[in-house]
Formats: sequence, structure tokens, C-alpha cells
Amino acid sequence: MKILIVEDEPQVVAYIQKILEKWGYDHQAASNGKEALRHILETAFDVILLDIMLPDYLGYDLIPKFRQIDPDISIITMTGENSRELEQRVRKEGILYYMVKPIETQNLKLLLEHLCKNG
Repeated sequence: MKILIVEDEPQVVAYIQKILEKWGYDHQAASNGKEALRHILETAFDVILLDIMLPDYLGYDLIPKFRQIDPDISIITMTGENSRELEQRVRKEGILYYMVKPIETQNLKLLLEHLCKNG
């Protein structure tokens, strides 16, 4: 399974990369929306771990663009700025899971294992 991490905080990217490597997942990272779109056009990913608050895009504005490129891609959003309104806005875009930072490692592991079995 190939995962794209879209996150602008280097320490969060490093943490996610470390656990994905430990679990044996192939991954790439993008620090903004424009870079993420370029990666998606160049490489087929199974999952996107998408930060909602990026420097150049709001994650929920990126989701329809990702779906145009690959309608079947699974999207897990991540945010440190949680609110009911934000969660509803993001869920309307058809995401797999809405994750509040700090990331719960066990939840992420279970989600990815589930995707591997059913993907």
C-alpha cells in the first residue's frame, strides 16, 4: 500500500514517516497542496493522510481535486484545529476518517490494516 502524507509541519511528517516505515508501508510526503497534487498526478497512491490546514489550501478544498484524479483513493484527514463545523465540512467530501491531532498511532494502524485487508 502506498501512502501520501500531506502535512506542513516537519516534525509531524517525521513522526508519521517513522511509524509508517516501522509498519512497512511505502510512503511519500508533500508539504503543501500544490506539491500533493503533483505527487498524485505522478504516482498512484492508495491512501492520503491529509492535514486540513495547509499553507496554500484548506484540505477540504483539495479533496475534490484528488477525487478528480483518482476517485477511489482513501482519504484520512488530520487536524489540530477541531470543531463540529470543520468536521461536518470535511465529512461532506466523503473521507474515510477524520483524525484529531495528536495522531493516535493505534487508530491509524487499525485503519491502515483494515484498508489493506479490504482494499
